[in-house]
Amino acid sequence: MTEEVQQQKSKLPLILAAGALVLAAAGGGWWYLEQQKAVQVEMTAESVVPTKALVKKPVFLPLTKFVLSVKGDDRLHYLMLELSIMSYQEASLKELEDYMPVIRNAVITKLSEKHYKDLAEQGSIATLQTELRQHLVSVMSEMSSTNGIDKVLITKMVVQ
Repeated sequence: MTEEVQQQKSKLPLILAAGALVLAAAGGGWWYLEQQKAVQVEMTAESVVPTKALVKKPVFLPLTKFVLSVKGDDRLHYLMLELSIMSYQEASLKELEDYMPVIRNAVITKLSEKHYKDLAEQGSIATLQTELRQHLVSVMSEMSSTNGIDKVLITKMVVQ
């Protein structure tokens, strides 16, 4: 019997070491997964903010008061609009100032194609901002090597 008791005693430290090893592995695995979740949350938070916004502060070029007539079904309507061009490149906005007559002409040309219904409907501002940006980028690509237009913001709009 003494040999049997000794064999059980000699297995006890081995069983305890194996149990400790399993607990340590489980704890390490849990810690690793928690760290990965934290990294994912940080990456998600960073991806919400545009990388350009993290690097530089945007600069704005205001385009004051456009007043023009737009076609309606039965009569002419008037549109009063003010815009700002947003860019993360200050040098590009300085260059855009040199092309101000071209920019104003491009805006007026694009707006003159619009119908009253297009401008008066719900959600038209977001659509108009996107269209104006695309049109200005196209026009400036023909005129200059850089356009620097990251966004076109409508700061005031009255349609009557």
